[in-house]
Amino acid sequence: MIWSGEFGDRGEIEEIWSVAEIRPVLKELEILSSSREAYVAGGPVRDWLLGRKVLDLDLVVPDGAIALARKFAQRTKGHFVMLDEKEGVARVVCKDFILDFSQYRDMANNIEEDLCQRDFTINAMAVPLSSALPLIDKVPVLPNHPITQSPNYPILDPAGGLADLNNRIIRAVSQKNLESDPLRLLRAYRFRSQLDFEIEQRTQVYIKELSSTIDSVASERISHELRLIMESKRAGRTLHEMVQVRLLQALLPEINPMEGMPQPGYHHLDVLDHSLATVEAIEDLIANPCNKFFPCEPIEGWIIENSARIPDLKWAAFLHDIGKPACKGEKQGRLTFYRHDHIGSDMVLAIGKRLRWPKQVTIFVARMVRLHMRPFHLLKNLRQGGPTKRAMRRLLAETGADYPALFLLAMADSMSGCGPLKPLELDAELARLWEVVHTFYQDRLKPVKMRPRLLTGHDLQRIFELSPGPLIGKSLDALEEAQIEGAVSTRDEAVSWLKAWFDSNEGAGV
Repeated sequence: MIWSGEFGDRGEIEEIWSVAEIRPVLKELEILSSSREAYVAGGPVRDWLLGRKVLDLDLVVPDGAIALARKFAQRTKGHFVMLDEKEGVARVVCKDFILDFSQYRDMANNIEEDLCQRDFTINAMAVPLSSALPLIDKVPVLPNHPITQSPNYPILDPAGGLADLNNRIIRAVSQKNLESDPLRLLRAYRFRSQLDFEIEQRTQVYIKELSSTIDSVASERISHELRLIMESKRAGRTLHEMVQVRLLQALLPEINPMEGMPQPGYHHLDVLDHSLATVEAIEDLIANPCNKFFPCEPIEGWIIENSARIPDLKWAAFLHDIGKPACKGEKQGRLTFYRHDHIGSDMVLAIGKRLRWPKQVTIFVARMVRLHMRPFHLLKNLRQGGPTKRAMRRLLAETGADYPALFLLAMADSMSGCGPLKPLELDAELARLWEVVHTFYQDRLKPVKMRPRLLTGHDLQRIFELSPGPLIGKSLDALEEAQIEGAVSTRDEAVSWLKAWFDSNEGAGV
């Protein structure tokens, strides 16, 4: 059995533990529940009420949480992790099962006072541990809606979270609670994207008033929440709502110049709204690429095989035009944004570094932004009977196996531009270009790549008396291009072709 983390706090698919794995944990929880006051609080209670399997438990005790966690880890052979010694918060990891231990916060005298210091009402509920034990290893049953009551266990709900859960509302317990940890401003939109709940109006006002304080939060915490938003199916809509309360601008000040910046007649939106629409468009394409592409199986295959990179592709969709404000110009009375793809790619590298993205994520997003105009440039060649094998090979050399991702991005970009000057057939032309490029990859490029090289670098050093250096790579690259174009197919032909190539390029310094 698998459980999707879209609605929980892990944000990824986890394997449900076996009975043997969880039995020691359940035993220790039973001992804990009978020996002292303890509660399961927060996200697990919310998810139980929503009928979802819970893999993580947030356990709350009046005091001594760290010592309790150490003892629990020893007895279950779990791994102890200190989270916040000052606040009394620690974690125990038992294979795939995570238990967070905390004690009453900020001088709270009881569990109700502790719950009232949490972020949102739907996360401010608790169940006594003794009552929660039967829920821990049960397959979830979707509840009837509305959830008028919990039939099997008591719920402590001092902030009215159950009512908000019924009404699908995200409501801050108080403005003070948001101020105490500005990351909670972003968490509101994370829950918005994952649960498809509405953020209550007053909470939106709080977030807008406090949005500038988000820069006090560590980059790693911000990136984690943003990634969970991008992993959801509602990232485009959620980013749009974050813009409305100025939260996204506080996180990414680079997007401020995009707001209100007009574009040529291909577009009907300013740069920022177009970028937001592109995220929504790419989410639609990811859900059903066959609406635009044929053959669509290779696109579907890339999406399935690269599911962990879908959030990164959404970032590329949002940031693809971030370089436009820096490149704004005018030619014959028409707005221009020459080289905005390259400038934008450099800006993505800086953003990725600031937000502490993994290196491979930053490189992928920056590469997609740098290349996002290339399919549009090739359309002119397509209309004239091309593009050439050389042009397609160069594109595929830069994208590698991610060329389906680039076409998803280009199509989303096109779908999000609906101005009066946009050619009616543009989306169809992009789809045709996809078919041509993919056919070239399958029929010409992939077979060459999969076969052993006709000549190696060592062969070139021996046959042509070359020294190690960039010329060897350049000549092998030229030889591969000749193979793809059908000019060379055997080793002897490769030697003859390269001899002629060296002779013809001697004057050019090759």
